[in-house]
Amino acid sequence: MSRTKGKRFAEKKINKADSLKRKNRKIYNLIIFLCVCVIIYSLYNIVIWAIENKKNNDILNDIQSVAGITHEEVTINNQPVVKAHYDFTELLNRNPNTVGWVYVPNSKIDYPVVQWTDNDYYLNHSFNNSENSAGWVFADSSCDVLNSKNVVIYGHNRKDSSMFGSLKRVYDDDWISNPENNYITFANLNETDIYKIFSVFIANDESVASYLETDFSTDEAFRSYLTRIKNTSSQKFDTDIENTDKIITLYTCYGMNNQRLLVFAAKVD
Repeated sequence: MSRTKGKRFAEKKINKADSLKRKNRKIYNLIIFLCVCVIIYSLYNIVIWAIENKKNNDILNDIQSVAGITHEEVTINNQPVVKAHYDFTELLNRNPNTVGWVYVPNSKIDYPVVQWTDNDYYLNHSFNNSENSAGWVFADSSCDVLNSKNVVIYGHNRKDSSMFGSLKRVYDDDWISNPENNYITFANLNETDIYKIFSVFIANDESVASYLETDFSTDEAFRSYLTRIKNTSSQKFDTDIENTDKIITLYTCYGMNNQRLLVFAAKVD
């Protein structure tokens, strides 16, 4: 090979190597740019998430301060239970969609319950009807909270345990083994009732609707439903469901596979 040809060949190799380096540098810079964008977007979502949680916590603290909450101790099956009572006057002034209040002992579930004409609105609106991804605790739109045999109540499973984020404690042996925690307070606008958990389980999104009946054509249909729900439970409870005339269902998402956590409690007082 002549000296001239050798020089040209070397220059081509150098140019090719430089081109490859520039190409690799562009790819590297693009990857860095995308990573920075992902980090910025993630930080943005974290900040928004924290801000919306704080807004809802501030709303809740304010609501609790004007709800006139009082407590009394009652005994149910020899178990002391704290029964809370609420004054809904100011809550209804602030949001006429208020239909009740739900309280689960030794959890963060202590919220007024709202209801709208669909089951979508309060997924991303707070108690004061401002937009908020944390949503609020709300009753199924098909329920008559005063008269339905089953009042279904929804709440998001928030990572800070707000809304129904602490409902998963029903799978904590230390929590569920405490008899006090088996009793849930649900107050409607007329009265406060105590409910006792009788079934908990996780359902797939495709099948969950079959567990959410709210009204029944006959007492026999209601009894058959209760038996099916109790037999599906992944935990065992000694709750007597033979004489109950009403239940509540607490519902939240669970895990990463479109699963739903359901907690059923029967009226005992």
